[in-house]
Amino acid sequence: MKFFIKFITLGFATSLAFFNVSVADDRPNILWIVSEDNGARWLGCYGNPAKPTPTLDKLAAEGFRYERCYSSIPVCAPQRFTWITGINAISAGTQGMRSGVQIPDFIRYYPEIFQDIGYYTSKGKDAKTDYNRRSNRSGNDSWNEPKKLEWDVLKQKQPFMHVINTHSTHESRVFGAYNPNKHTAPKAGNLAAYHPDLPGIHFVYEKYNEAHRKMDAEVKIWLAELDQSGLAKSTIVIYSSDHGGVLPRSKRFLYNSGTHCPLIVRIPEKYKNLYPASKPGDTVKELVSFTDFPKTWLNLGNATKDQVEQMQGRSFLGKETEPNPEFVYSFRNRMDDRLDMVRSARDNEFLYIRNYMPFAAVGQFLPYLFNSQAMRDWKQHDLDGRTDAVTSRFFKQPRVIDELYLYEKDYDNVKNLAADSANAARIKAMRAALRQWQLEIFDSGFIPEDEMGQQAAKYELTVYEFVRNPELYPLEQYIDMADKSLELDSKNLGCFLEALNTPFVGNRYWATLGILNLSFVGDSTKGNNVLNAMQALLEKTTESQVVKAYAAWVIVRSGNDKQGQEALDFLKNLGYKTYSFRTVLNVLDWMDPKHSSPVMLDIYLNGKQSGDSARVITNHLISQASAEVAELVEQHSKAVNSITNHEKRLRNYSQKPENISAEKIAKQTTQSQAELARATAVEKELRAKLEAKN
Repeated sequence: MKFFIKFITLGFATSLAFFNVSVADDRPNILWIVSEDNGARWLGCYGNPAKPTPTLDKLAAEGFRYERCYSSIPVCAPQRFTWITGINAISAGTQGMRSGVQIPDFIRYYPEIFQDIGYYTSKGKDAKTDYNRRSNRSGNDSWNEPKKLEWDVLKQKQPFMHVINTHSTHESRVFGAYNPNKHTAPKAGNLAAYHPDLPGIHFVYEKYNEAHRKMDAEVKIWLAELDQSGLAKSTIVIYSSDHGGVLPRSKRFLYNSGTHCPLIVRIPEKYKNLYPASKPGDTVKELVSFTDFPKTWLNLGNATKDQVEQMQGRSFLGKETEPNPEFVYSFRNRMDDRLDMVRSARDNEFLYIRNYMPFAAVGQFLPYLFNSQAMRDWKQHDLDGRTDAVTSRFFKQPRVIDELYLYEKDYDNVKNLAADSANAARIKAMRAALRQWQLEIFDSGFIPEDEMGQQAAKYELTVYEFVRNPELYPLEQYIDMADKSLELDSKNLGCFLEALNTPFVGNRYWATLGILNLSFVGDSTKGNNVLNAMQALLEKTTESQVVKAYAAWVIVRSGNDKQGQEALDFLKNLGYKTYSFRTVLNVLDWMDPKHSSPVMLDIYLNGKQSGDSARVITNHLISQASAEVAELVEQHSKAVNSITNHEKRLRNYSQKPENISAEKIAKQTTQSQAELARATAVEKELRAKLEAKN
């Protein structure tokens, strides 16, 4: 084999670089197979009674199965950022789903470092480049071959690092409506304790088992091709998912179902010095975080400490491994258009979850998630009053602040031990560990995403740089104020009111949330001192729009009708034309619908929202407005969708597609024009009725 070595000729002013020198290179090739959205318990070797993954089960018997491997964040794009850089997404402001946050040019991608140490890097079979950031370089630029899997090329380019991604288990694979007249729904053998026993839910379980059978068959083909190429004896095979999923309350959430992920590593005998346990087929119980992956894969290729210095994980495989951690951590922030902030710490026994926004339900409406029949049926089951104490908890508002689970004995995380005084010391210790980690990695979540972009831009910094400047982002102060906001102690009210006058927006934000949280547990926030302070925030021209949105909610909750209506009008105006629209939308959806539905209707009729934002508003009105308004909105939204679809068809027909005859195009154009006219007339009539209600 050949690889490049940089020779420096001592005693000369010039250096001779990158001579192609023929030397033996016995470092392993690395083949990393990633499936999307599936938690560990969907594999047979991790306990799925349906056993849909015989190939992966065999791979586990030939390799090493990690029992305690956890995603950093339970959704794809922020996890891809964490993988490609080795930096936790919350350390760079890229934790929001599809965030597009600018990152510094000096942050390197792990394939680039592999190339530095002489590896050929490639990805194929749907390996993605959605790294959830803006950058001055393309996601494909860091790979020698970014799109294809070519075994002959890999054979010539050893050592190599190749990534295969399959979306056969992606969440979208379980979409589609359950029809009892067309579908059978065998009882799921692994029904989670928090899921009600409903045919539509069992149907989705079986659909996802079938998705795993398809994925497993793909893996079988790739492993056979690896064998046929003659590369198997020199290639470490790694299999993992990209996070947990995909039934409701898994993907996007910090419970086991969202973060506990499969990790299987098969190591050829020639590299048995790298075995993490005594022999193939053994299981490994050490805690592993997905943040560890890039640093570990580079360690297998003998990268130096300097080369992986930016990375925040640890090396758990290779010649120089790092000590087992006491804890691993995960995080959750904005998922699509729905806001949240949750952090977790996990040791070898307990999972501790910290909910920083308890005023929002865990299971708030998220359009993409509600494409699943299981999610729709579960929600309807709850609306019908048929859920019990366990199956209803997902929808409760407000929710608990602290959660503590014995996560292996209580795998479904339904027995919250946080309220037991016997666990107070443990929670205190785990919270302290979480805080230390947040400080070490510069958790950027303590200024909300909508506001963070404004703050960083003001100083012409990326978020990554902004949060590392304590004069701009005093993180210790912010964590202190956030913790105080979650104490639900009216004795803190004076502290919150005082903090509203500090120069740091993070302190004002958490102080406002502290007052909001108090409004759910007593009357301490209904005094004139609080109302005047909140009103002052609304009137302050330099105040953050995000802070103002929450201050308006406090005023509405005060019970003062006049000021409450003025606050609602303020939110309505804020919702039309501002950077904080996403915050306003969420606040209105969390609010008591008797206050927020009229505002939502106004925005529905007169706003410029689209995509998920439009679906959140529409769902709010259909599910929470008066019966008459709900019916009109449902009919109107169908008319709008019909208009959109027919306009799209007409655009397609105007391009005269070659696969359709001219006669058929003319006929379908006429039909679509007629349907468009009918839908437009219906939409106009329904809009007039809704405007009369507004």
